[in-house]
Amino acid sequence: MVGEKSFNKHDRGLFEYILDNIPDSITVVDKDGTVIFFNSTAEQYFAVERKDIIDKDIRTFFPNAILPRVLERKTSFYNIYNSPRENSYVISSAVPLYDKLGNLIGGLARDRDITEIVKLSDLLNKTQTNLLQLEKEYSKMASSGEAYFSKIISNSTNFIQIINLCRNIAKSPLNILLKGESGTGKELFAKAIHYESGRKGKFIPINCSAIPRELFESEIFGYEAGAFTGAKNEGKMGKFEEAEGGTLFLDEIADMPLELQPKLLRILEDGVVTRIGSNKQKKIDVRIISATNKDIRELITQDKFRMDLYYRLDVFQINIPPLRDRKGDIALLANKFLQEFCMEQGISIVEIPDEVFDIFNQYSWGGNVRELRNVIQRSVVIASQSGKDKIEKEFLPYELQRIKIDEINKIINIDEIVNSDTGLEEYLEKIEKRIIQKTLEESKNNKALAAKSLKIPRATLYYKMDKYGISID
Repeated sequence: MVGEKSFNKHDRGLFEYILDNIPDSITVVDKDGTVIFFNSTAEQYFAVERKDIIDKDIRTFFPNAILPRVLERKTSFYNIYNSPRENSYVISSAVPLYDKLGNLIGGLARDRDITEIVKLSDLLNKTQTNLLQLEKEYSKMASSGEAYFSKIISNSTNFIQIINLCRNIAKSPLNILLKGESGTGKELFAKAIHYESGRKGKFIPINCSAIPRELFESEIFGYEAGAFTGAKNEGKMGKFEEAEGGTLFLDEIADMPLELQPKLLRILEDGVVTRIGSNKQKKIDVRIISATNKDIRELITQDKFRMDLYYRLDVFQINIPPLRDRKGDIALLANKFLQEFCMEQGISIVEIPDEVFDIFNQYSWGGNVRELRNVIQRSVVIASQSGKDKIEKEFLPYELQRIKIDEINKIINIDEIVNSDTGLEEYLEKIEKRIIQKTLEESKNNKALAAKSLKIPRATLYYKMDKYGISID
């Protein structure tokens, strides 16, 4: 063991007794990764007896253990979600060990078992997607659509109703038009609807604005061998054929070339597709989900989109609100992206302080959920490189740093009023309490100054502080 030469038998026994009674798993390895101590909690956590693992390479028992990385990089890891072996999940912290001369002599790991929590908590399952075992579970869940709908989270009553509506119509054969700004998650909704539908075919996405006009027809409908110069000798299957029995997702449908719209309309009406260079029609069973961030009705008036095609596509319309209309979800989504990215990159969990959330709530989020995810990832990287354990204001993009916080808007949260289960009178009392607390804070707990700022008698201030349980240390 470490210090065997300097520990007498009594000291060594006392040392092992203390570590054995720690509620977390403790593992110590030498500089080669050989286990030299394994406490009794570790035996219970991992169902491995001490006598079997001592003097063995830790990788033999735990291929994904973080101790070998600690030894290799000579760096510490804190609060890392880890799966040291199949069906075992822990929060791990590990540090290198050095002798008095600064020479690396081994490493120590502390693991806290969260296996039962992972199995019982859907929220924690979603934050563990980077782990091998949960990646396998994720692929199993995909066929039911649950994996995709579980990614769409919200605290907004209206948004939850939209999610439930999509679930309910998923099994119908109706074509669906998803409307919403860029970055609101239209493709995520489309995937969730497809997998929830139970259709056996594939989900085939195609971005109508990203394909060159001259290649669009061959991509959508496919072509026979020798149909045109440069065509493949064996021909090519089109997106409709690829989606047979499944779903074709036409993203940015408003940008579909006008000259191709009649051909798409014909397929939707007749249920058959004909490859370029062929006279042979093929019967298809494909559900269409289309999406747009434009006003197609306006395009119809400008003769840029066919009205008859629009009504074929818009059998059931779903409007996905922008993030600025559901600001109560900003903290929920930000923390979700924070956890996912930190675990994917092996970064210790970083905190988002209230000051940053105030900025987030004030910002308009033109790029919606996609922009929020990008801001979180960027800020986490900068915080990690700066050695910080929280996202500070200066880590945010410049346009967010410039935002001035509206203190009144912080106190009066319209979303909170709308979604609150309490009445207006109770909410007004909450506002009054916040105003008093904020005023006391700004006056450095000077009650006389606070009462003057609030334009109320000091006795009234004392009464309200007592009513709301506001105390000053």
